Amino acid sequence: MVDALRKLLLAGLGTLDVTEEKARAVFNDLVARGELSEKDARELISNWSKRASEQRGRFQEDVEAAVNKTLSAMGLSRRSELESLRARIAELERKLGVVPQEADVPTAEPSSPPSAPPVEDRSGN
Repeated sequence: MVDALRKLLLAGLGTLDVTEEKARAVFNDLVARGELSEKDARELISNWSKRASEQRGRFQEDVEAAVNKTLSAMGLSRRSELESLRARIAELERKLGVVPQEADVPTAEPSSPPSAPPVEDRSGN
C-alpha cells in the first residue's frame, strides 16, 4: 500500500516536471517566433517555476498526509517511529545495565517430515 502511494507521488511529481518543461518549451518557441520578448519569457518562466514548486510541495504534503492516515487506519507505524522507539529502548537498556538480546524472532528450523504409519500390504505377497 505504501509503495503504491509512493509511486503515485513520484508519478505526480514527474507530471509536474514534464508540464514545467513543456511550458518552458512553449515560452522559448514564442520568443523564437518573436511573439514574446526574452524578458517577458524569463519572467513567465520564473513565475511558472515558483507555482510549480509550490504545487509540488502541496502535492507531496497531501500524499504524506494520505500515507499517514492510511498507516494509522491500518494500525501500522512509520519507520521513523519504529527507529525512535528502538533508540529509546536501547537508551533504557543502557541505563538499566541490561545487555540487549538478539531479537526474539522465531527461526524456521528444518524439520523432518512426519513419519507415516506403515502401509499394510493387502496384495497377499
